[in-house]
Amino acid sequence: MNVKKALVGSFPKNPKLGKVISWYNTGKINKEKLEKHISENIKKLFELAGNIKLEYTTNGLFRWDDIVDVTFGFISGTEKGPLQRFFDNNFYYRQPIIKEKINVKKREENSFLQDLEFSRKIKEEVSLPSKLKAVIPGPLTYYVLSDNRYYNSPIELMMDYASVVNSLSQELSSVVDAIEIHEPAIYTNNIKRDILEKLPEIYKSMLDNVKIEKHLITYFEINNLKRLDTLFSLPVDYFGIDVIENLKKLGRVYTYFSSRKVYLGMLNARNTKMERITTIIRVYNSVKRKGVSDVIIGNNTLFDFIPEVVVVKKLKLLKKLEKVEINE
Repeated sequence: MNVKKALVGSFPKNPKLGKVISWYNTGKINKEKLEKHISENIKKLFELAGNIKLEYTTNGLFRWDDIVDVTFGFISGTEKGPLQRFFDNNFYYRQPIIKEKINVKKREENSFLQDLEFSRKIKEEVSLPSKLKAVIPGPLTYYVLSDNRYYNSPIELMMDYASVVNSLSQELSSVVDAIEIHEPAIYTNNIKRDILEKLPEIYKSMLDNVKIEKHLITYFEINNLKRLDTLFSLPVDYFGIDVIENLKKLGRVYTYFSSRKVYLGMLNARNTKMERITTIIRVYNSVKRKGVSDVIIGNNTLFDFIPEVVVVKKLKLLKKLEKVEINE
């Protein structure tokens, strides 16, 4: 069974790394020791990715507190605000407060880019064949999760964010193989129609002339199936669906799959229960029959919610697919 496999988003920080980061933040250790521990964790993750034969992997986001935190690495014009709940999860992020026009940081100040360059060197050192992805929030999600005190309209904010990401992507083209855009806000309630209608144009601006692969990741239940019209109109290479949260709605989702590349979130990152290989195969077979041009399988959302040891077991489950016969 030749199935493409991927890690999406973050990888859990083990307790030791968490302590090291805390020690660094309080001045108890120097940056050299911090970098040593982060390097060890990235290397360990890349060795796991090689063992599982992942076609795609992130660098684990070990340097960042959450997916929104990465934006402070490449965006100027914001400051860190209070902790806020990440949608309806028992997970919190530091809210960006926007007080002036946002811009992409200069290369020497861009810690997000530097982190990925650091990771790329480790990838080459361990001879990892997996494609490396950069992880960022989508423009709609960034707007929804930010405290905007500068822009007159959400669209103006998102267009500037798109411009920032476009500039960043030009720099990333020689560092990573793909950009992984997380857009869970596309399914949230109370998003105005004019914003949704403008989203394809915003994405076109954001990804214009971006040569690396574009993977769009969504998660949560699709309560409003009309949002799929918007999702599948966006100019990306792979469209991600949280299969775990939408098993009973896949029949409706399948109608959009023909001739498209899709990412299926089939490893549940929200609980420790192990998935069944038979379920993964059944959904994969069903999707293949819908005429998709390519399929990737991996976790359905960020791996911040469960322990590292469970995440490793879940990812290793994907390796078992290599020994399974599949009916195309």
